[in-house]
Amino acid sequence: MDWNRVEGDWKRMKGKVKEQWGRLTDDDLTVIDGRKDQLEGKIQERYGYARDRVRKEIDDWYRSTALVANRDTEELANQIEAIRNDIQTLTSTVSRIATKQLGRAQDKAVEAASNAEGAIRQNPVSAVAIAVGLGFLFGVFTRR
Repeated sequence: MDWNRVEGDWKRMKGKVKEQWGRLTDDDLTVIDGRKDQLEGKIQERYGYARDRVRKEIDDWYRSTALVANRDTEELANQIEAIRNDIQTLTSTVSRIATKQLGRAQDKAVEAASNAEGAIRQNPVSAVAIAVGLGFLFGVFTRR
């Protein structure tokens, strides 16, 4: 993490700066606006520290913040990887279940067609009468 990231993410970093140097006011943080030289000057002004001490404190704080950010990044990457693995497992499970259910549906459709064909072969006159009746009803309802 370089100081440019601190400047770019100043709104979030202000809270961490305030935790480290509590004597800085909200107005000070607004004036600093992520600039390292401004931060050095305000810490010197509020705490009366020598410039070398201020630079060392800022560098130490910055390193600890960078370490935390790196740990957070690693943790986030691990969580993303775990989510990816979970999604792959879920996708595989859903695919397996869908394939199984599709096979069952196909079997049922073939069975129903076979049953219908058998019924038609056993009672062809009834089947024709039913077909004519359905055709008549369809014609009546679609004419309107």
